[in-house]
Amino acid sequence: MDVDWRKVATFLSLTFAIAWTTALVLFLSPVQYGSAAATVLVVAGYMWAPAIAALLTQWRWGESLRTGTGLYRGRVGWVALAWLAPLAVLGGTIGIGATFPGVSFTTDYGVFLAEMGLPPEQIEASIAALESFPGPPAVVLLGQALVSGLTVNAVAALGEELGWRGLLLNELAPLGFWRLSFVTGLAWGPWHAALIVQGHNFPGAPLLGIVVMTAWTVAASPMFTYLTLRAETVLAPTFFHGSFNAVASLSLVYLTGASNLLLSPVGVAGIGAAIVGTVVCSMHDRFVAAQRVTTGKPVDQIPSK
Repeated sequence: MDVDWRKVATFLSLTFAIAWTTALVLFLSPVQYGSAAATVLVVAGYMWAPAIAALLTQWRWGESLRTGTGLYRGRVGWVALAWLAPLAVLGGTIGIGATFPGVSFTTDYGVFLAEMGLPPEQIEASIAALESFPGPPAVVLLGQALVSGLTVNAVAALGEELGWRGLLLNELAPLGFWRLSFVTGLAWGPWHAALIVQGHNFPGAPLLGIVVMTAWTVAASPMFTYLTLRAETVLAPTFFHGSFNAVASLSLVYLTGASNLLLSPVGVAGIGAAIVGTVVCSMHDRFVAAQRVTTGKPVDQIPSK
């Protein structure tokens, strides 16, 4: 079966149009970026743009959204692994970032809060609240992040994954693992541009930020693809994405001395961690898995169960 490029183009056009229109509305509105209202708008209109586009595309082609996006229970063990995997990605990001000149590892949470622009009284109150929880602060933060990745973050991430690792993965399956991952990453990165130019992820470096984000999406896309294919459900990349957004962002808490371009989970350190993760997936596929999926041959679509 060949790729239906007309269907792919329809999906991508709708995804970009819905998301970028949302970003334009946010830019022109009096709503302050980063506020609660802006967050709701970004989640509903931007992060869910791929899901809405997938729904419209499947409707246009007279096909089921569920079968077209792999919205099944899948293999629970792999779904659970996907939820926890961002812990390893965080470790890789911190490990790589700590080797950069001028960068140091820190557990002084006040440093991060000060870099966020909080006044001293709020910093003291935040640290006091964190220390009031039982257990080491790091464990508390990681626990909260994992819960968020499984709940509210997962709801937001599902909007993206129904498109990127749902419809688009199935439609590009004839390209094989590596090419479909590359094409997905190449579309997924610039899709963020309309938010990045407004200060998302890389405040102060919007244009370079788009380039860095695209480099990360290309580097990370094979991990998302691999988890989807192994779990046989779009829920795996959904929980991976949700936890990643919550867990991996802690690299900015524990690393100091450089900008987000270097230390962000989607920055240079994050790109390095994504490459390591892709290598791990490739090694598992080659030496552990009973059936390989990274051979370059066409991959099976997410099974219809």
